[in-house]
Amino acid sequence: MENPTILHLIAFLYIGFAKLSNNEIPIEEEMAIKRKIAEWLDLSYKNVDQYEMVMRETLEWFNSVDEKIKEDQLMAVAGQIAGNENMDIVNIKRVLSEIRDIAVSNGKFDRGEKKLHDKIAAVMGVSIVTVDEDCAEPVDGKKKTGQPGSSKEKSKKNKGIGFRYGKSEQPDKKSSPKK
Repeated sequence: MENPTILHLIAFLYIGFAKLSNNEIPIEEEMAIKRKIAEWLDLSYKNVDQYEMVMRETLEWFNSVDEKIKEDQLMAVAGQIAGNENMDIVNIKRVLSEIRDIAVSNGKFDRGEKKLHDKIAAVMGVSIVTVDEDCAEPVDGKKKTGQPGSSKEKSKKNKGIGFRYGKSEQPDKKSSPKK
């Protein structure tokens, strides 16, 4: 993207973090990203068009980046955010905190998310470690769906992403009354 705004950069960072740490963006993380960008914009009826434009353009930008260099691009964006004249250490720490909020929005903060978060933090000049060094990787000899190398993960890897609007595809959690 040519001349991205700070909002584009932050949205790219959040989207890239969610996608690269999970190989997909769960609906909970998608909604968290939307809320975080809305907060940065102080969203109201007066600027909803700007919000929609930032989200659309950022998704197009993210999807246009070659899969092989997405993580490198994500780190470059993190560096641009940290180097932006309008971003002080408080705002940089806010961005990192919001990345953690996005990660835990689906109820878990897994090792891959922690590693990517810490890598982004290092690029942004913040010394923070969320990865538990004494936690070993599970050793069961089986490749689970979504684990590196699985065919499902490879097929997801090559798809672009987009955000859903309107009704969620999640099943209704209401139970029918018992007779």
